[in-house]
Amino acid sequence: MPKEIFPSSYVCDCGYVSHHFENTIKEMKRLSLKRMQRLGSDDGAHVIIFDGGEMTAMSCPQLGTLRGNHD
Repeated sequence: MPKEIFPSSYVCDCGYVSHHFENTIKEMKRLSLKRMQRLGSDDGAHVIIFDGGEMTAMSCPQLGTLRGNHD
């Protein structure tokens, strides 16, 4: 399962680390309270999914799956 590294980075199960600005993450979490949000990562392949005010999953091209709390 992907993990959040406080305050604004995420680590995929494959080892990829996605770094973002703190304000971007705060805004994604805020917006996800109304509806699901997706945030692309620096490599252009990983996608972080926010829902209900938190990160719920991350899509990974290497593992070929959507990894997260719902697995």
